[in-house]
Amino acid sequence: MKTTKLFFILTLFSLLTSNAQITKCNWMVGGTGNFSSYESIYKSNGNEITNKGIGINISPNIGYFLADKFVIGTSLSIGYTKPKESDNSFGYGIGPYARYYFLNVDRQVNFFTEVNYIFGETKSGDNKSKSNGYGLKAGSVFFFNSSVGLEVSLDYNSSKLIPNNSDNSTYNNLQIGLGFQIHLEK
Repeated sequence: MKTTKLFFILTLFSLLTSNAQITKCNWMVGGTGNFSSYESIYKSNGNEITNKGIGINISPNIGYFLADKFVIGTSLSIGYTKPKESDNSFGYGIGPYARYYFLNVDRQVNFFTEVNYIFGETKSGDNKSKSNGYGLKAGSVFFFNSSVGLEVSLDYNSSKLIPNNSDNSTYNNLQIGLGFQIHLEK
């Protein structure tokens, strides 16, 4: 019982005295996981088919702070989708991102916004498709100490699949993301 109380007091003290390393010349390494419900529109010969489904996406990232509160970097995306009326699909991609934190660098809780672009490939059944798209993300990060933060975000992603044949599919996703970021001091 005493150990639990001591652990709680030390954790609370470290949270109250911590600040994040979101300053110039520091590195950020981490990732986000998303669960989504989506709607896709498939156009073929003048017909439009709508399909709904669920998806899971994991996106590890690395970034560098060019200025206080501003980081640019690269993100990898690995995703799996399960449509209601077609084959499951697996996809991966890579692309740049830029993120900005709004509050002072010494805040335990901070808010951020992010824009990103991704280029990748998706396989569904026997079909392979190239894809490209963009994303917007906004959320908050809760720093456990000066190096580790838990982030919760609302993400919007729009991507276009370009299959080997002439038909295209567009995906628009609204997701809730949960992730960890580790901020490395210079």
